[in-house]
Amino acid sequence: MQARYPHGLDNSSLELSITMFKGRNAMALKRHILIGGASRGIGLGLTRAFLEAGWQMHAVARSLPDDSPLLALQQQWPHALQLIQADLNAADAGERIIQALAGQRLACALFNAGVSTPRHADALQASVEELGQLFLANAVAPLRLAQRLAGEVEDDGVVAFMSSQMGSQGLAMSASMPLYGASKAALNSLLVSWHAQQPRPWSVLALHPGWVRTDMGGDAAPLSVEQSAAGLLHVITGQLGRRELAFLDYQGETLPW
Repeated sequence: MQARYPHGLDNSSLELSITMFKGRNAMALKRHILIGGASRGIGLGLTRAFLEAGWQMHAVARSLPDDSPLLALQQQWPHALQLIQADLNAADAGERIIQALAGQRLACALFNAGVSTPRHADALQASVEELGQLFLANAVAPLRLAQRLAGEVEDDGVVAFMSSQMGSQGLAMSASMPLYGASKAALNSLLVSWHAQQPRPWSVLALHPGWVRTDMGGDAAPLSVEQSAAGLLHVITGQLGRRELAFLDYQGETLPW
């Protein structure tokens, strides 16, 4: 005998309703992450890794040309990947991102964008414009954006920044790229000061991705983007709920500031 349901629901209608209900709840239960600087390299690798791990992704890129890999990823994950176009160095980037999020809270905000040192890597040759762009993109803009988006991050979440072992004063590994190292050391210093100003309800992380085969890292680098991204995903998820300040590499090893 066929079961009877109120309001004229038959078996197939009820099954469809249950499937839709489960789908909505699965979406609600998924963790949300925002990645600034997601169009290529490690940022793109992290976007793919978090999507494959089942997260809801909000990927920020300065531009989205027709051949952007992010557009291809959105075709694969149309309901899990939101693309947000914004220049992370711009003063209004935070407002543009908040508007795009439309009230959606984040378990993690990760600021990955940055620039390499001028080709000559020499303070004597660097112009005011080159130095200004280097320190804005690698140190000031990421912190400014984090400060603006702090209210969008859930308690016990993670606010992470792509730093480098070259920014470690203790390791002193930036002799070959002193200006780049100085910009990452400036980022680290700003993070320590920001965290010291008041207790934060989430972890604040400076992350070293390893030496990775990207446009910046070069072909001689020992790590693939996929290897670095997998390690960073594990490190970030392991910091949920810990509410600490840490400088970690992609393997979870603590680095000296």
